[in-house]
Amino acid sequence: MFGKKVDLAGEDLKILMEHMRKAADGDMSTLEASEFHDPEIALCYNNLMKSVFRANNVFVMRMNEAMIKIGDSSVVKNMIEKVNEQAQVVATIHTSGKELERSIVRVQDAVSNIQSGSHDVIETSRNCSEEITQSIAVIDSTADEVDQINDKIAAFKENTEKITKIIDQIKDLADNSSLLALNASIEAARAGETGRGFAVVAQQMGVQAGDTASCADSVVAYVDEMLENIDAIAASVAATTDHLKEGTERANSSVRSLENMVDEVAGINEDIDSIFEEVNTQSALTEEFIALGNTVAGGFDKLDEECFTTGEHLYRISRSVDMVRSDMARDRAELTMLDWITVFKVDHLIFTWRQYNNLVGYEHLKPEQVNNPGGCKLGKWFATVEDDRIKKLSAYKAAYDLHEELHRYAFRCFNASAEGRREEAFVLFEQVYDTYGKLEHALDELTRGVKSLGYTDYTDTTRKK
Repeated sequence: MFGKKVDLAGEDLKILMEHMRKAADGDMSTLEASEFHDPEIALCYNNLMKSVFRANNVFVMRMNEAMIKIGDSSVVKNMIEKVNEQAQVVATIHTSGKELERSIVRVQDAVSNIQSGSHDVIETSRNCSEEITQSIAVIDSTADEVDQINDKIAAFKENTEKITKIIDQIKDLADNSSLLALNASIEAARAGETGRGFAVVAQQMGVQAGDTASCADSVVAYVDEMLENIDAIAASVAATTDHLKEGTERANSSVRSLENMVDEVAGINEDIDSIFEEVNTQSALTEEFIALGNTVAGGFDKLDEECFTTGEHLYRISRSVDMVRSDMARDRAELTMLDWITVFKVDHLIFTWRQYNNLVGYEHLKPEQVNNPGGCKLGKWFATVEDDRIKKLSAYKAAYDLHEELHRYAFRCFNASAEGRREEAFVLFEQVYDTYGKLEHALDELTRGVKSLGYTDYTDTTRKK
């Protein structure tokens, strides 16, 4: 009798061990009491499994709560976008710095040319000043010579006037000689034959006196004409003297103006030299700025790479945790309907951010992973709901429609990215994200509706195991 009992217990132990091996492999189904000689074994095993499942419920729902934070890549998205924005700003500054460098080089060239030109202007002006000064000296010398000519003309005129006076005296003498000759002729005529010789002499004296008077008149005419010419020459020389003096004054004024201009240009040249030094300083600072810009740009490239790597690590962590959460929810727990609705929200939060991960290259989704609303847990739940009261809820219909819409937008985003239309893909991602927000709200409303129908059981994650 005792041996028979031992055999029965051994058989139950074998069956129990087999089920425990199955449980270790993942098959955690309950046992039928009819399988055992002692039904208490099946009851204890099933209670143990229920305890494990309840513990797993807490674990799954806590992981679900954790995935709200882990699976939300908004922080990564914001980080990458901010880094990209700053990188663009740095690139713009770098480009502006290069343009500034080119502009300063052009200014350097222009200032250098102006500097060289101003030096040439100063040198030319000084040469002109010296040449004009020499010309003034020549003009002054010429003016002196003209003054001497003027003095000689005055002396010549004075001598000519003396000639006129002498000729007047000769004319007077000629007139007197002519009168004496006339008187002598008269006296000779009275003397008859005796005075005939005197008459001839007197006649010749009269002729000579007339010729002398005639010559004197001609000389007077020539002298008068010469005096007129001398006056004209004197006036012309005087005018030349005045013009020379006026030219000298103007030349001296030009020299003074030119000297002032040279002084002003010299002052400007000093300013240009200072500007040239400032431009050279700016050029050196710009080169330093560009070098710093290159360093910063390189740093941002490194930062962008590190941000991408960080985001990728976070993605991989979230995927690992999510896979554990999903496996536990399906096979290692007995979640309530309220629990599942909470899981659905997190599932589609992760689904939404997987579209972004696909855009930035953290993962590479396949079309069937995106355009398959009936294949996800929420889609399958919609297809298996048996309680017509739930189906009649407005929140149920809203959640159903938004779920379909979420997958449609996600597929459009996926296609835009696959076809290289990245800007459009990022715009579509924002629509995916907005639609998820609406779906999350609809699922919250559905939770309240399901509670109102009497489904109140949920896993309390605050209780201790």
